[in-house]
Amino acid sequence: MIIILICTTKCFMNRKRILAIFLSFFCFLSNKMSADISAEFNNRIFNSEYANKYPFQERKKDIGIFYDFAWNNKNKNIIIKRDNKNFPVIRYSLFNKKDIKNGLSVLKYNNTDLSKATDETIRQLHSQDKDAELILGNNKVVKLRSYTYDFNDVKLANFDLEFINNIDTNKGLLEISFQAAFVNSRPELNKFAKNLLTDDPFMIDNRFGYYPITTPEFKEYKYDVDIRSGIKSAAPGNFPVYYTYDDGEVSTIRLESGIGQFRQQFDFKKFPFDDQKLKITILSGATNTSNPQAAWPKTVYGAVHFITPDTGAFLGLDNYLKNVSKSYLKEWNVKSVNIESEEIIKENYYNKFLKKNVLYNENAINLIINIERNSAHYIYKIIIPVFLILSIAWFVLWIPTYKLDARLTTSIVALLSLIAYNFVFSDDIPKLDYLTALDKYILLSYVFCSIPTFMSIGFSRFIVKNQKAVTFYNKKLRTWLGLVYILVTIQIFSF
Repeated sequence: MIIILICTTKCFMNRKRILAIFLSFFCFLSNKMSADISAEFNNRIFNSEYANKYPFQERKKDIGIFYDFAWNNKNKNIIIKRDNKNFPVIRYSLFNKKDIKNGLSVLKYNNTDLSKATDETIRQLHSQDKDAELILGNNKVVKLRSYTYDFNDVKLANFDLEFINNIDTNKGLLEISFQAAFVNSRPELNKFAKNLLTDDPFMIDNRFGYYPITTPEFKEYKYDVDIRSGIKSAAPGNFPVYYTYDDGEVSTIRLESGIGQFRQQFDFKKFPFDDQKLKITILSGATNTSNPQAAWPKTVYGAVHFITPDTGAFLGLDNYLKNVSKSYLKEWNVKSVNIESEEIIKENYYNKFLKKNVLYNENAINLIINIERNSAHYIYKIIIPVFLILSIAWFVLWIPTYKLDARLTTSIVALLSLIAYNFVFSDDIPKLDYLTALDKYILLSYVFCSIPTFMSIGFSRFIVKNQKAVTFYNKKLRTWLGLVYILVTIQIFSF
């Protein structure tokens, strides 16, 4: 029996070794095949007319008007952004920037009322190679001609906001943990991928230089390669971008993940009842211009480079909003999330190649997180204690005016207590060059905490001569000044 058991065990162990060897060999063959396929595909491109050309996604010929995007939360799809009258809102105008500004609505396109047109109809109208007359939201009529230009649109396919790790209001920093994926379709390469590539990822050969997928950039305060994975953290010679071939279309894919730190501009005027708008900016990394000489990368026509969120980016932010209760963010409440476009304009940008100042335009998107401060800490530990100390000082005015020593002792002790308590919570208040709502409240409390002391000292000169008048004015002042304090406090904290 023991011999049979030993033999069975050995047989089982041998099978495990054989299986492990087989799996290792299979993985080796699979990786070898993948490397061979990748090398063949890269060689096909390298030996083609696309080897030394910057790969613009497509060449267009139209009036160069692009409409902004918005998220339809009900249907979970991306639509054209519209104003409150349902007219589409412009994202960017290539050929006429003087009259057509970002954010302006378009009422009509060649007598077509765009408020009644579907998104698809609007896209078809503006993709035509024909001149057009637009009536803008400011009732200005603009005529545009159709011109040729090159176009790229890198998609932010996914953005999974895992955690908001820290919001440092003193340093103006936002730290998050995230995963993101960028996708850029490459239709000109479909003929090389046919009957060769599969839907698996294949490495891009770095001898091809820059790609549109590599130009988008997170506007980060600091890029730490130890906690971030992406383009900047790639070792020399390794190009962390891949080809895929899905549904007969070649795309390039780039992944970014880890911890990112982003500068923020905080407005503390309403502190501690303030709302803040956090921005995570992604730059397209290339110039939008109708002037071929000012374009980068070089082109014989004008060029438009967009970075645009796809459905997965909006869904990723929505999922964070649903699960925000599980986060480590305790001082803040997340109210809403969104993605907005932005046009970065530098009017006196010095082009070192042209050796002159030019108008620089760059497209960007901002991932917006609207947060609201949880003010309970400041109410219970600052506002209410300060009010109680002030109340003690103010109740001195109910002590008879002839008891000068008691009035002075109590009011001065209350004032000193307020000063001492201010040192206790001073680290909880942002140090700014302007007054916040809480600063105004504390300053007001200092003033009204000092009033009982000033009144007692002032009344001391008249107590002997006219005790009745002193008592009368003391009664009136404690009532009316108390009412003034309450009204001013309400005004400070009412927004």
